[in-house]
Amino acid sequence: MQYKNTFGKIQVMKDEELFRGKTLALSMSGGADSTVLCYLLAKTIKKRDLQITIQPYNGYDIWAPIDSTGVIKIIKYIQSKFPTVDIQWPISTVFNTNGASASEGDKNSYISPLIEKLKTHNLVDLVMNGVSLGPPIEVQQSLSRHHPITRLPGYHLWDEVERAHDHLAPFKQVDKRFIIQCYKDFKIEELLEMTNSCTAPQGNCKECWWCQERTWAYNKVF
Repeated sequence: MQYKNTFGKIQVMKDEELFRGKTLALSMSGGADSTVLCYLLAKTIKKRDLQITIQPYNGYDIWAPIDSTGVIKIIKYIQSKFPTVDIQWPISTVFNTNGASASEGDKNSYISPLIEKLKTHNLVDLVMNGVSLGPPIEVQQSLSRHHPITRLPGYHLWDEVERAHDHLAPFKQVDKRFIIQCYKDFKIEELLEMTNSCTAPQGNCKECWWCQERTWAYNKVF
């Protein structure tokens, strides 16, 4: 099912028959991207009667727990909007990065084994994530003083974008403006307020790269 707005278009599931009747593992960080992807998946599943189970999974970092603690509230909200869609409670792996940067790979070293176990034990059939394209290069460069440029060739997360299969990473070709616009178009701004894009311990620091990327996108939409 296709969704489009001023900032681009996506196909949530390019081949719906590939997904029908399956259990779909969805990486949910508590951020704006994965949250709206869960919403769009639930909306598509209901409209197309695909009988798909959404199984959220995430990594709970004891050092910076704010983003993950919001996942339960987010899932409850989406369940209330789509009561006929099977959205399970999240399966989490708990760890403590002690402030190590995401670029050091610490989080993935914990989260990757979790999803491999879920697949090995046949608890999930497919794995989807909300990784998105970064802002235009000039915007990324303006934010880089707070965090290394993240989604350009040679920088952190670019490889993740490149590796992502289109049908399992619907946001691969759009940036955060598209995502924020979805919240506005579907009148779910209250859901956006439940999300946290910051990875600092206190959350919503407004200074880090992730907070500034979110602010940039929000100001382009609202």
